[in-house]
Amino acid sequence: MESVIGETQPKSFVQQRRRSIVIDYLLATSTHGLRSVGRAYSAWNRCFWILIFMTAFGLMLVFVVSSIIEYFNYPTQTSTLIRLDRKMPFPAVTVCNTNPYRRDKLNESLVKYYYQQFPSNSSINLSVFDTLAIALIVDLFNSNKTEELSLIGFQLSDILLGCQFNGIDCSNSFTRSLTSGLGNCFTFNWKTSSPLFTLADFGNSFLLKEALQLTFYVPRESSFPADYFNIGINLLLHDNEEFPLNIENGLTLAPGFAHLITYRKSLETYLPHPYSACTSAVSDDLRALYKTTYGDTNISETIVYSESACNELCGQAYIFSQCACILPIPFFARYVFKLDGSLAYARTCRPIASEFACALGAKKQFAASDDLQTLWCAHCTSQCKYTHFAMDISAQAAPSDAVKASWATTLLNSNNTTSFLAPPDFAQRYDYYMNQNYLRVELACGSKYVMEYTQEPKVSFTDVFSSIGGQTGL
Repeated sequence: MESVIGETQPKSFVQQRRRSIVIDYLLATSTHGLRSVGRAYSAWNRCFWILIFMTAFGLMLVFVVSSIIEYFNYPTQTSTLIRLDRKMPFPAVTVCNTNPYRRDKLNESLVKYYYQQFPSNSSINLSVFDTLAIALIVDLFNSNKTEELSLIGFQLSDILLGCQFNGIDCSNSFTRSLTSGLGNCFTFNWKTSSPLFTLADFGNSFLLKEALQLTFYVPRESSFPADYFNIGINLLLHDNEEFPLNIENGLTLAPGFAHLITYRKSLETYLPHPYSACTSAVSDDLRALYKTTYGDTNISETIVYSESACNELCGQAYIFSQCACILPIPFFARYVFKLDGSLAYARTCRPIASEFACALGAKKQFAASDDLQTLWCAHCTSQCKYTHFAMDISAQAAPSDAVKASWATTLLNSNNTTSFLAPPDFAQRYDYYMNQNYLRVELACGSKYVMEYTQEPKVSFTDVFSSIGGQTGL
């Protein structure tokens, strides 16, 4: 075998054999730079091609590593889709009386409660009597007497005159929930409702407008006279499985008007770990909150994660760690998480100076400290799915004379008496009471197109593989 080009001293057979194997590989490889090294006709030419090959190989490594690093940075992009949904589920609607407790029912319970706190032979001190309402409500909840707590509040039949969804009677399509600040609330079209109404559901009657029509009589004469309650209906539009926070997000509607609410739906969907910190996992304290609010174990098993509720609960957890009790606002809760991850039973603070002062002070500390919020709310990451309803709200005076005449045939019987919660002189002063307490609200879908914002991976594994294949072409 001849010596390799450029060699001046002959090599041994073994050395020549090794070199020939390398040269044969260089000449046969499909890698252009190495083939040119094998074909080099001089040492300088070989050095030149080795330099070119190493430069290209280095650039390839840089690009390949950059592609891999970019993939593991998990970049994302947002796609926007406008989708027509003719069978869109109608949103859930939660309504509450803004003055949640009936005067007659609450006064009965207050008298019993008063004599539990003071000697039975003492006369009622009205100045003390009126301040016991909050204490009674808290004690009923702490004693697990939720049925009595519910009974002193307004029932749906006390305030709802009629419910029509696209011509279908929906008076029995409400799910009751118990709240601290608004008493009994009632949710139309909750996830577990049967049937779950959609925009494609219609009755047999002619419709001037496709909408949910709710008609209320707000019995202000039967409301408990407290300066922290107003007169009207609190209404919240939300997703069918979303926990309603009416105190924080609800609309307050005044009687004496016909309200029109037109909504448009949009969705935001985010990728879970590792692309973002969002979660859909429902923690045990949130399940316990649903069970406490709705009084139904089955509902607590079919719920979704709520970032807002989680943040409220972690604030209550800090208050509990400082005061051994929690505040009853914005909702009633029985369980909170401790820092070690265990679930603790939490008593609601009684409105006595020491407990309320401690809880309010702890709440103020928590709200002012980013470190405390980070520590106690570490598990309260963002939701992976948000449902938004953009609303346009308008109102006009109501009821008209024709509407009053129409309802008179329903509300007044042949003896000019009523079968619903109304003052004794309701028939004699019918126009006055209807003008004062009538409230109507229509909720209509403004567009059957849903705006969807979806987070997607910007770089997939296939993109990385393709990129590596392209870079090796260097």
